[in-house]
Order: sequence, then C-alpha cells, then structure tokens
Amino acid sequence: MIEFLKNNYEWLFGGIGVTALFFIIDKFVQKKNSDSKKDNKNVNKNSITIHNNLTSQSSDEKQKNGNGNNESKNNTRILFVDDEHTKFKMVSILKKAGWKNTKSTKDITDLDDYKAKEADIIFVDINGVGKTLFEDQGLGLASALKKKYPEKKIVIYSSETKGDRFHRALREVDDCLSKDAEPYQFVNLIETLCQ
Repeated sequence: MIEFLKNNYEWLFGGIGVTALFFIIDKFVQKKNSDSKKDNKNVNKNSITIHNNLTSQSSDEKQKNGNGNNESKNNTRILFVDDEHTKFKMVSILKKAGWKNTKSTKDITDLDDYKAKEADIIFVDINGVGKTLFEDQGLGLASALKKKYPEKKIVIYSSETKGDRFHRALREVDDCLSKDAEPYQFVNLIETLCQ
C-alpha cells in the first residue's frame, strides 16, 4: 500500500485524485445519513401543546385573527374624557394606529351618558372633568364610572404630578397613566386591557 502511494502520489493529489476522493467521501456520508434517517423515521410523531393561562385566546385563534390585534382594534370602543380634548392628540394617534372606535368628549355630566355606556375603555383626566357631579372632579368621575360599570376598563390619566396619592379612585380603577406618556405606552396599556 505504501509503495502504491509513493508511485501514485502525483495522481492522488492531482485534480482527478482529489475529485475521486471527494466522490468516495460524499457517498460514504450520504449512506450514513440515509441510515440514520431510517432509524429516526418514527421519532417525531408526538406533539406538545403548551397552555398559557395569561391570555384569553389560544395561539391558533390569535393566528387566525392576526394575533388578536385586528379584532380588538376593530371592536374595542375607547373614550377619552378630557376638558382639553381638542388639544390632546392621542385620539388621532390611536385612530392612525388602527383603533378605529376611539373618541373624545369634553366631559360626562351624567353617568348614564351614551358615550360612557358604549365605551369599553374609558380614559378619565383628573382635572377639569366631572366638575358638575363631583367635588374631586376626574377622580370622583372615574370612581363612579367604575362602580356603575364594573365590566368597563377605567384608566385615570393626568399631566399633574401633585395631588391626593391615596385617593380611593386610584385603587378602584384598572390603571393610571401620565398624560405626557409616549403613544406606545397608551397602545401597550390598551392592548393589555383588551386581553
């Protein structure tokens, strides 16, 4: 064998020899892979289902509905109660983001107001709203709305940093947010409340 290698050294490591060597190695590797595929043919017949109790839709339903967002965006009615509603641009930002049923009103002077009745999520500004009904304005309005409509999501928001941090309304509502928060924070909160 050594004599054969010495005599055919140039041929073995020349173009034809290297090609022949790779052809032999390739055939050997293919045979080995096909043998291992035959051995593993029945390995992957079981599936695992993972249940996540944190969401209300299964992953199959979310895929059908476009991750659940499109249906939520089309069906969720959002109301902003803000005395400066014409200056506050969040409604137009949310509409551009696909939340079509987003509206605003200057105030709610009656808890049976149709705007409050039809909304799923109500954002209530702390100052300047609810004055006719409550001494503590938006906090009183938010608290009363939550008591009257416990199934609705009520969010208090304000640009004020001062105030009664122990007001009962802060514990009764579903969440609080700064009026100066970034639009993505409003969107994230709405998506969380829609789950």
